[in-house]
Amino acid sequence: MSWIKMAVAGIALCAGASVASAQGTPPANAPQGQAGPREGGRGRGMQMLFEGITLTEAQQKQVQEVSEKYRGQMRELMPNGFQGGPPDDATRAKMDALRTKQNADIRAILTADQQTIFDKNVADAKKRREQMGNRPPGGRGR
Repeated sequence: MSWIKMAVAGIALCAGASVASAQGTPPANAPQGQAGPREGGRGRGMQMLFEGITLTEAQQKQVQEVSEKYRGQMRELMPNGFQGGPPDDATRAKMDALRTKQNADIRAILTADQQTIFDKNVADAKKRREQMGNRPPGGRGR
């Protein structure tokens, strides 16, 4: 797994943990069940996991609590963020394990219909991370 892939995944997890704001009031022209784009791309990773899902207020609160729990654990793994360079393999494995646990905890909050969409979104996110890891060095893939 490339350090760029982990950096993006870690940033998405840490910065995107505020699901309540990602699930906030969508713009008037946004399709039902999707929040509008966030400024600066912050939280886009988490927002993409909920694309096509409308959470109730209670679900939003529960998801936010789960996200905050794991965000704290992720910060413990990378106290200086990615300023110290890419994480080592052991740290990457721990980050992946945390992401898997977080997704399982979030999935448990959702209804069966929401879980189906969430599962597809998680699989799509995993595919994107894998594709990012296969980019040539120095390339941004744009």
